[in-house]
Amino acid sequence: MHPQNRMEDNKTKEKEATALDLKQIKQIVALMAENDLTYFNFETDASKVELRRGSDFEAAKELLKHLPMGSSGPAQLTYAAPAAAPASAAPASAAAPAAAVAAAPVGPTINSPMVGTFYRAASPGDKPFASIGDSVDENSNVCIIEAMKVMNEIKAELRGTIARVLVEDGKPVQYGQPLFELKA
Repeated sequence: MHPQNRMEDNKTKEKEATALDLKQIKQIVALMAENDLTYFNFETDASKVELRRGSDFEAAKELLKHLPMGSSGPAQLTYAAPAAAPASAAPASAAAPAAAVAAAPVGPTINSPMVGTFYRAASPGDKPFASIGDSVDENSNVCIIEAMKVMNEIKAELRGTIARVLVEDGKPVQYGQPLFELKA
């Protein structure tokens, strides 16, 4: 093998060795979630990976400006950054649907198809997509999950009646995590 070809081959192998593959990126994302990290940056000559978790409220505001609004005029978007609270802190109101999160689901569940931030309505103050007692079918929008600054409408993909909301509005969710419980 010609020395020039050997040098180019070594550079290619070096680039491949420093680039992150999808499996490694998934492991980093899992570690970020486990340790409640919101930012990760990895850079080499060959590649750059930048990961962010959580909500980018400015991007959400911009996106929601372009969503169709009702006849009542433009709604004011006033998200507050979620405060970090210890897991043992229970909601003050027992009437809150998220207060029932402690018990394991009994009936079928609508699960999160992605990692992101869970929102029950298109904007604060709007009617939730799905509430307890609502009938849903395969094409019913039940919530929004914000992932990578994109608002994704989530469909029920099941028929039934919402029995419980298992996630608090504005909280992060994981892939496969139950969001809603349907009546058994």
